[in-house]
Amino acid sequence: MKYVEGIIVVTTLILAGCGSSGVMKMGPDTYCVSYSSALGPIGAKKGAYAEASKECSKQGKELLVINERSSMFNANGLVDLTFRCLVSSDPEMQQRPDYVNAPDILIQDQRQ
Repeated sequence: MKYVEGIIVVTTLILAGCGSSGVMKMGPDTYCVSYSSALGPIGAKKGAYAEASKECSKQGKELLVINERSSMFNANGLVDLTFRCLVSSDPEMQQRPDYVNAPDILIQDQRQ
């Protein structure tokens, strides 16, 4: 019984370090998702791309990433992903995407 309780505790701790906004629709074929992971930016990126791919697959379309933004907060990786779900014949799918590099925003606690 203690083994099962231990597995539940470890699983809960691992999952507590991960979180998703869920896929949010921004336009006719444009979506965004935010994902955080205790595994850092790579874990967050993997989670965000998995959710985006799942959304497009569900629609029978292909994923085209428009913008990706990564950051760190309290040792957690954060990724904001903007993407489109398009049919493979869409002209946009035939072009290489150009990513916009937005500057990171650093929020500092000014309390002493």
